[in-house]
Amino acid sequence: MKFDPGNHYPDAGLTARYSSDKALMFAERQHDNEQTTIYYAAALSGVVAVFIISHWTRWLVTRHRVSSSFLSPFVALSRFGWLASANFALVVFLALKNTPLAILTSYSYERLNPLHQVAGYCTAVYMILHAAIFSGYFIQKSRWEVLHEELVTAGIVLGFVMLTAAVEAFILRRFNYELFYVVHVVLFTVMLVTLGLHRPEVNKEKIAIIACIAAGLWGADRLIRMSRLVYNSVNNEATIHPLPQGGTQILLKKPLHRAMPGAHCFVWLPRVRLFETHPFTIVATSPTELIVNSYNGFTKSLHKYAAKNPGAALKVSLEGPYGTFPDPILFDKVICVAGGSGATFTFGMASNMLQKMTEHTKSSIEFIWAVKSRDNLSWFAEHLNAIRSHAHAPRVALKIHATREVSSSTDTSAVAVDDSSLRKTETVMSDGSGDPEKGGAEELSKVRTAVHRTGTNVSVHDVPVEQGRPDIAALIRSAIATVGRDQRVLVAACGPDKLMKVVRNTTAECIAVDGPAVELHCEQFGW
Repeated sequence: MKFDPGNHYPDAGLTARYSSDKALMFAERQHDNEQTTIYYAAALSGVVAVFIISHWTRWLVTRHRVSSSFLSPFVALSRFGWLASANFALVVFLALKNTPLAILTSYSYERLNPLHQVAGYCTAVYMILHAAIFSGYFIQKSRWEVLHEELVTAGIVLGFVMLTAAVEAFILRRFNYELFYVVHVVLFTVMLVTLGLHRPEVNKEKIAIIACIAAGLWGADRLIRMSRLVYNSVNNEATIHPLPQGGTQILLKKPLHRAMPGAHCFVWLPRVRLFETHPFTIVATSPTELIVNSYNGFTKSLHKYAAKNPGAALKVSLEGPYGTFPDPILFDKVICVAGGSGATFTFGMASNMLQKMTEHTKSSIEFIWAVKSRDNLSWFAEHLNAIRSHAHAPRVALKIHATREVSSSTDTSAVAVDDSSLRKTETVMSDGSGDPEKGGAEELSKVRTAVHRTGTNVSVHDVPVEQGRPDIAALIRSAIATVGRDQRVLVAACGPDKLMKVVRNTTAECIAVDGPAVELHCEQFGW
């Protein structure tokens, strides 16, 4: 029984028990917070202690002329070069697209990318400390000739290249991902070579072995990806169609093995960009369909080509699929939130769930989608009609909002904004995902029309659309409020940064001890 603040005469026993439980919960949380703070303070104190002990030990040794061999344990504390080398291999491991961690932990590469970035920045810090201590020692001893040795020169080059890679990863990636990626690969290659040259003696220091391991990991991953591209390119074509407001539809001739709606794959279209592959969400698998919004770079070039050559068939290959997300059928309610082209993920999620539904399924879907205008609805006209005509359509609540009304005659040229390039995925308390069942796939395939295959338009004017920006926070709270405390809710969202921030904050606020189990999965374009 829950305590009702509006009841002026509650049962005293229940009230006391309720207050006691709450007090106990907050006391436990307070204790955990205090312990965490103590551990954090102890760790910081340990770092400070290392520098204090090193300083006073050096002072005592210098003053009393103690043998230099006494310092060997303390010199080991400054082996930042070894730390940087070991971390370098970790950075490469976390950057693998075909990482074994995807199998062992259900974490795909895009969810590991934040760890890759953190490890990379830590490696740069270790390198700076190593270079500063090493250089400072020999400069203090007036042994400048050591800094001109070939091994040291290779280390100096390695240090500057590593620092450049860290800076351009922090700055350039935000503005031009395609340029960042090319520069990053080039710098990585130089780092591999200079790391091996810096300590080439395998039998002594074994740094070269670390370089070989890193190169082997990276090379194996590239070989796997290249093999997939070659295999999937055989007898494969992509039909491209321009969509209003700068969108492009890609329909693939061949299916992609293990693909499911909501996952993503890398697309190679040599006619548009010969030496580039780009990741896009899989909206449907019968046939494989991708919906691409226009940004700068590849997506803009793709839309321009589709506008000039509607219905053109191009040589294509796919690499993937990638991505892990919770199985939606395991939840009592799935709240799909999308902004603009982020619906590529939420439509895939909804399609995935509808395929698994049976007559005994009690799950429901709340589908919230914010678009700029009604013209954007035509991007997913087939999928909207499929959802509305599906046998389980009553279990899907469509809430579509147009933030501004744009005439259908509006020019379909691309909107010039930053290139989204890659994806970032964040999951809280994920249950994992499985291959979609085939039960409802045929029904969805029959319902979906051939709108873009024939070049004709499907009417979406009868779809109820609310004008103005939606109150995403209120919609999420309202949807979660309808779920019982013993049930499970999945909030799956994809869209721009501001929308994702609202979704994260609101979902976190809705997590309560006496409420339903709430899980969050955010699929976001752009790193």
